[in-house]
Amino acid sequence: MNDDAGVRKRTDAQTNRARLLAAAQTVFVEAGLDLEVNEVISRSGLGVGTFYRHFGSREELVRAMVAQTVKDAQVQILQAIEPHADDPHAALQALVSVQLHVYQQYQPLFSAMRDRRLKKLFDSAQREALYTLVLDPPRWVLERGIQLGVFRQGLHRDLVATTILGAFTSAIDLLENQSPLEELEQPLFQLLWGMLVH
Repeated sequence: MNDDAGVRKRTDAQTNRARLLAAAQTVFVEAGLDLEVNEVISRSGLGVGTFYRHFGSREELVRAMVAQTVKDAQVQILQAIEPHADDPHAALQALVSVQLHVYQQYQPLFSAMRDRRLKKLFDSAQREALYTLVLDPPRWVLERGIQLGVFRQGLHRDLVATTILGAFTSAIDLLENQSPLEELEQPLFQLLWGMLVH
């Protein structure tokens, strides 16, 4: 009986944390770093005490929300590319497709996350951990392609992975108002493929 109660309590805590993070995402899209804790609490439908059992401050909430968003996006991306471990062409195609999809899904949140003040909320270790999460999928595709002899040897993995991400961001920023994102998929893939192959 006590075990069941403990499991239920942990499940409730996880559910409440998820509700607070979801509410924080919504408020963050609207208010950016000026989000108010009271508004997050109100949107979550939970109490002040519940909020402070999970987060000690507004800054802690924002850090957790950003980290969760990045992790959720990474899970989607890895699920799309990992089935193509032995086919760099298909893996890169999947990476381009899923990156565009993830961007569309989180676009308002990603736009708000560009606030330069956000960087100050993370120490260098936290920033490095997030950066690693973001770089892991393109780095994985690159490393598999090199191992299989499809992509050029001697490519600087971190630089190329960063360039791949930069290509997405730049193309979307500059072209999303001119073309549907789906129309950018094939040109982006061809650009990246040409950069990587022998």
